Amino acid sequence: MSHSHTKLFKFPAKVTICLIFGAIIVIFATLPDTFFPLLSLERKYVAQGELWRLITSSTVHFGWAHTLMNLAAFAIFATALSSSFTQYSLLGIIVFCCTLVGVGVYWLNPEYETYAGLSGAIHGFFVAGLILNKRHAYWLNGLMIAALFTKIAVEHQPNYQATEIQSLLPVAVAYDAHLYGAIAGAMFGFGNLLLNRYFRVQLH
Repeated sequence: MSHSHTKLFKFPAKVTICLIFGAIIVIFATLPDTFFPLLSLERKYVAQGELWRLITSSTVHFGWAHTLMNLAAFAIFATALSSSFTQYSLLGIIVFCCTLVGVGVYWLNPEYETYAGLSGAIHGFFVAGLILNKRHAYWLNGLMIAALFTKIAVEHQPNYQATEIQSLLPVAVAYDAHLYGAIAGAMFGFGNLLLNRYFRVQLH
C-alpha cells in the first residue's frame, strides 16, 4: 500500500521567494517599534559594527504608505520580470541590490543619519530584470532601462518636485539610493550575462 503526498499549495520556487520576501516586509511593517530600530540603517550603529543594517535597511519602512508603495512596485517587478532570473539569481539580486544600496548610502551620504526602504533596491531589480529579459526585443529592454535612468537623472535636478505619491512619505525621498540600486542592478545583470557567455564558451 503506497501513500502519495499532495501539497495543499503548489507554487514555483520564484513565486515562493517573492511571497516570502513580501511577507517579511509586511511583518516588519506591522511591528515597527520592534523591527525598525533593529534593522534600519542607523549610521552610528553601523559604525559600531552592526553591519547587518546595510542589508536589512531595505526591508523596513517609514510607515505604511512607504511600505505599500514599495510592495506595489515589488509586485510589478515580480509579475513582469521575475521570469528573467533563476531561483538562485533571484535570491542573489535581492541580496546584492539591498547590500549595495546600504553600502552606498552609508559611504556616500553622510547626511542620512537614518535610512530605510526598498525603493533603491527595486530600481536595481528592474534594471537587472530588463538586462536579462529574453521575452522582449533587446531594443525595447534598452529603451525601458534608458527611461529608468532618465527618471533618476530628473530626480537629481535641483528644482525637482516630489510627486504626489512621494509627498505622502513622512521623510524626504533618498533619490541617491535609486541611483545606487540601478547601478547595482546593471552590475548584476551584465555580470550575469558575462558569466553565462563564459561558461557557454567553456562548454564548447
